[in-house]
Amino acid sequence: MITNQETDTAIQYQRFNDQIRGLQERILQYKETFERAPEGYTLNNGHIPHFCIPCNNGLSCPAKWIKLNDDSTVSGYANTDGPSSAPHIIDLYAMPDDQYDEDTNAMPADSLLPWFRFLMVGPTIDFTLLHNALVDHDDWGLTREVHRYRDLNTEYTDICVELEQLQVRLDAISQLRASCESCLILAQAANKVEKLSNILHKPQANCSGWKRKSHGRGRPF
Repeated sequence: MITNQETDTAIQYQRFNDQIRGLQERILQYKETFERAPEGYTLNNGHIPHFCIPCNNGLSCPAKWIKLNDDSTVSGYANTDGPSSAPHIIDLYAMPDDQYDEDTNAMPADSLLPWFRFLMVGPTIDFTLLHNALVDHDDWGLTREVHRYRDLNTEYTDICVELEQLQVRLDAISQLRASCESCLILAQAANKVEKLSNILHKPQANCSGWKRKSHGRGRPF
């Protein structure tokens, strides 16, 4: 007949075995974590060569595993990180390339080449060709920088259109205001309330809230 003490001992023994097994699995996971990519990550393999992660003694080491985030950043782990380590996150950008063709001594261009700019801001089918070529180049930062330029150019163009529309409205309102002012002058409106002329007022009350530039655009006074 099994006693309560023996039952308790068996239960404790099973618990200890489960704890030991769990610790062994965690150790195994720790060893294997960075022998294979963490979930959602891929081997860096030159995608972001400048992604270095700080380690001990003020040194740094290249990120081994990387993941592209939705906010133009990239997360990464070094091969010295473990399952409990927080990912390192940096902004994704294109690194300057100071190299030049030693055979032709051709120096880098100091402005974007017209055909390259056209591919970035032109029709979607042309931009897709550029994107695919950049993917083959395997540089995540450069690819992201080109996409960022296209997005900013689209935003810039949209704002320019809005400004043109606002300028048209502003010019129309300005003409209506001038016409209204002429009517007030002809009606001798000021003379009819001349008794109010001594009321104190701020000097800037005589100034418009908008100051026109020489080229016709307006800006806040």
